[in-house]
Amino acid sequence: MLKNKEQATIFIVHMVHSLASHVFTTANEIGITRKGYAWILADAITSSLNSINYSTLRSMQGFLGVKPFVPKTIELDNFTIRWRKKFLQENPNLIQYYPNPDVFGLWAYDSTWALAIAAERNVVSGIPQNGTTFMESLSMVRFKGLSGEFSFGQSKAQPPYYQSSQNLQIVNVIGDGDISTVGYWTPKMNLTGEYNRNVTLRPIIWPGYSIQQPTGWIPFNPMNRLKIGVPMLKRDKKYMAYSFMSNHSIVDYCLKIFEVAAKKLPYAITYDFFYFDGPYDDLILSVYRRKYDAAVGDITILANRSMFVDFSLPFTEAGVAVIVPVIRDDLVDPGWLFLKPLSLKLWITSFSFFVFLGFVVWILEHENNEDFCCGPIWHQIATGLWFSFSIMVFAQREKLTSNLSRMVVVIWFFVVFVLAQSYTASLTSWLTVQQLQPVTDINQIIRNNWFVGYQNGSFIYGTLKVLGIQHLVPYDTLEQLNDLLTKGSRKGGVDAAIDEIPYMKLFLGIYGGNYTMTVSQYSTGGSGFAFPLGSTLVDDISKALLNMTQVDKEIKAIDKTWFGNDEIKKFSSSDDSYTSSSIDLSYFKSLFIITASATILALTLYLFRYSFDLTTIWTRIIATVTYQINIEPPVAAIEEEEASPNTE
Repeated sequence: MLKNKEQATIFIVHMVHSLASHVFTTANEIGITRKGYAWILADAITSSLNSINYSTLRSMQGFLGVKPFVPKTIELDNFTIRWRKKFLQENPNLIQYYPNPDVFGLWAYDSTWALAIAAERNVVSGIPQNGTTFMESLSMVRFKGLSGEFSFGQSKAQPPYYQSSQNLQIVNVIGDGDISTVGYWTPKMNLTGEYNRNVTLRPIIWPGYSIQQPTGWIPFNPMNRLKIGVPMLKRDKKYMAYSFMSNHSIVDYCLKIFEVAAKKLPYAITYDFFYFDGPYDDLILSVYRRKYDAAVGDITILANRSMFVDFSLPFTEAGVAVIVPVIRDDLVDPGWLFLKPLSLKLWITSFSFFVFLGFVVWILEHENNEDFCCGPIWHQIATGLWFSFSIMVFAQREKLTSNLSRMVVVIWFFVVFVLAQSYTASLTSWLTVQQLQPVTDINQIIRNNWFVGYQNGSFIYGTLKVLGIQHLVPYDTLEQLNDLLTKGSRKGGVDAAIDEIPYMKLFLGIYGGNYTMTVSQYSTGGSGFAFPLGSTLVDDISKALLNMTQVDKEIKAIDKTWFGNDEIKKFSSSDDSYTSSSIDLSYFKSLFIITASATILALTLYLFRYSFDLTTIWTRIIATVTYQINIEPPVAAIEEEEASPNTE
């Protein structure tokens, strides 16, 4: 019973002194009265220390006890001398014990005097004696006895009691049977060094002649070192890098927390870490089956797991977070901000279409439209380009005469209108919307049917499947996650990542400049240490973790070292600044295809009609030439006629 598995070292003893003597002798023989242990005795034993033999008293070195306080007086000294003399006369073989009367004997002596005083008062008063009147007389007795101010108190709820026993004396068994007074306790004055408020408590000599206060526990036997299981899944090296040196020092985050908490326990523990290559639920079952004394790692506190083990208080934030890529404002030069609403491909495509449409309009109009046919060729082309670009602000002055060019321009009008409105809206977003959040909750991810990354082996996978997220992509390290988010779902990556807050904080600590974090409404219990059901280590470790969090702020300091707290604060809150993304060409691809098709069709019809007109003109030219040849005389005849002389 004394040497239980938890190695307790503080014992409170309350029994008759005859039995206590045997207990103390046995405890000394088995070695639990040495340094590091503490024994506290109740008043029944402490008041009878003078009656315990010398050999037993020596084995009680360092014991602490309380007993009713008896002030020293001349009357008490005289009584002690007379009592000791009579006791030795009746017990000559006990002369070596040098006995003294205990408090129970003094109370008995004072009680006898109280009875005599009460009886004498009844006789003097002449009142017939009975139980009720005698008890009333006894309750009124007040005198200074050997045990101090003595009186019987009486109430309806309890029998008579000795008021002199309310003040307690704290004593310490020093050595060789010597007993020293440490201090006193009174209901009004609390604990004091002397029977007044001005003297401090005397030092206590604990077992083993030690002045160091026992912690209440001693180190576990090296043969009974704690076996602690540590999960060994593929984790990021920085968060779960299992590197155990020969002395089993702790280098990763979770084990660092456990090491600091273990040092804060009121007793020392020794332990060894053992790899566990398997799912977390299997590790929990191993603790439940007592294969391990505890499990330390990034173990999430879940309701179904708490049925098999007891968890400590969480040492990480509880909850699930969503990580998505963002574009930060400070990556954009304010001087070129007007270019950001549209992507580079869209700018190039739009400019190309303006030039192409201007050239086509000139081709269609330069033949019959004075606005496009006057002046040198370069002037005509410039007029066509001016007409095309002025459509952006609807400031063109030239009138169109060709139905084909009108068809092309009407379609281009619509495209330019949509493009201009989109540009204005996007530019407004870039200039004014500075604190919008790209993802508000997991429901948005479900609605958009995004590809989501999750940590391989995490319970998050099952949660996401239950929520209905179909496209799940696993990753093992933070580098892989960064690569997946950089690629995006269109290139085989993911659109977002979902995991517990500590992992996401670690990710932001490294890649925070490119991503933002949103805390989801789906919560967890955080990460804690697992112990077998009923283990006393649970409360002690939890108290140590609470002390590390609220008093010493050690967990906050460790978080800052491991997670880069300043960087996380900058990029992880829901108010993180980011800008709208540029409008991509894909959004206008259909409009540009329609415009290009209509323009090419108009140009084809024009060229076909122009080709037909050329054929007709050529035919007319040939016919005219032929006709002229037929009606005009031959040249030789004309020359002969001109050469003949006039006969008249």
